Amino acid sequence: MSYPAAPAKDEGLALVLTILGFFFVAGLQYFYLGKILTGILFLLTLGFFYVGTIISLFTIRGETRRVNARRALGYV
Repeated sequence: MSYPAAPAKDEGLALVLTILGFFFVAGLQYFYLGKILTGILFLLTLGFFYVGTIISLFTIRGETRRVNARRALGYV
């Protein structure tokens, strides 16, 4: 039995959540993408003391694309 692919995550929303990490709660972008452990680490360390949040600004689009590719293949 085959299940339908999970809906894709929005790159723009992931980027907005990354930017919010500077002002409110770091790691929201990873919770949104389903990477709970990474989200918790960012939450507890203020986004690895903001260095990780800065790096996420440049890498979040690729992360979102990888998550969407896995979701399209059924690896939710």
